Amino acid sequence: MPLNAVVIDERTLQRGSEAQHVEWDANIRELLSKAKCSVEDVATLHVSLTEQRFILDFRDDDERELGLIAIPHDVLSEHITEYIDIVRQIADADGVNRMETLDMAKKVTHDRAGRVLKRELRDFGFDLETSRRLFTLLLSLRVDTTRLVGIHGHRTIR
Repeated sequence: MPLNAVVIDERTLQRGSEAQHVEWDANIRELLSKAKCSVEDVATLHVSLTEQRFILDFRDDDERELGLIAIPHDVLSEHITEYIDIVRQIADADGVNRMETLDMAKKVTHDRAGRVLKRELRDFGFDLETSRRLFTLLLSLRVDTTRLVGIHGHRTIR
């Protein structure tokens, strides 16, 4: 799918800090840089965040709806909580071995969340890497990740 843009809803943008806007823009660029899915039309993904769910609204260049997916927060909440907990442990970790173990746990959690999103978006044929990058964006919309040390990237294992 030629996913060419991601647009965050105005309400979410208004509540975000300048640092969050920078982070969201970086997450969107990363998502778009390697997005792979099966929809044939060029699409823009409109992401909305409500109290109960994420709304993923795919639209073509003429703003015609290609599909809308609502993902209740509870579908990802366990993965978000686990991911944030691991990141906090990494910030407090003593020793390289402990950091590497936690980093691997973070990657596994990220993969699990990506697989959940891949299933939720099966009609759009997202691959795992695209789903993982979408999780990163959704996580950063739900939680202020700008204040978390160790949230970005994974360590190289010896």
